[in-house]
Amino acid sequence: DFVHRDLAARNILVGQDGRVKVSDFGLMRQVYEDVYSIKKAKKLPVKWMAPESIFEGVFTIKSDVWSYGIFLWEMATMGGVPYPTFTNTELCKLLKNGYRMEKPDMCCHEVYEMMTSCWENDPTTRPSFSELIDRLEAIMTRDVTYCDMSNCDESSPYYNIQDMVDEESG
Repeated sequence: DFVHRDLAARNILVGQDGRVKVSDFGLMRQVYEDVYSIKKAKKLPVKWMAPESIFEGVFTIKSDVWSYGIFLWEMATMGGVPYPTFTNTELCKLLKNGYRMEKPDMCCHEVYEMMTSCWENDPTTRPSFSELIDRLEAIMTRDVTYCDMSNCDESSPYYNIQDMVDEESG
């Protein structure tokens, strides 16, 4: 088995056929007995890392699941940076106290619930990637709006230009 250790929107490629591929395997490591532990200090993407990876240097498939939850948050915010107002040091303190990011305005509750399940403090209670696939397929096959752009306000980086034109001419 392998752990990616840097699952983030910046490492996702979308082909012309719409197929999504994970890239940048520079931090990927083979794991033995389901765990990879770092032996020496190095720079790592803290805002995408699970608490056990930050505080204990332990990486597993379940720490990649945590990162996948952060990736979902990035997608729901149209590329927002996770924990945008916190330094890495502040974030570490917050995570120790159980802090989790709020639901993005444009995100449906089902997708946010998926994110928060990925962010369970106990890695053994996080879903598997197979379970996440099943949940995503269920959401996508139902008539559910999983990203509602109508919730954007004028301060959002995404705004319906026609609404703005109508307001000015109205």
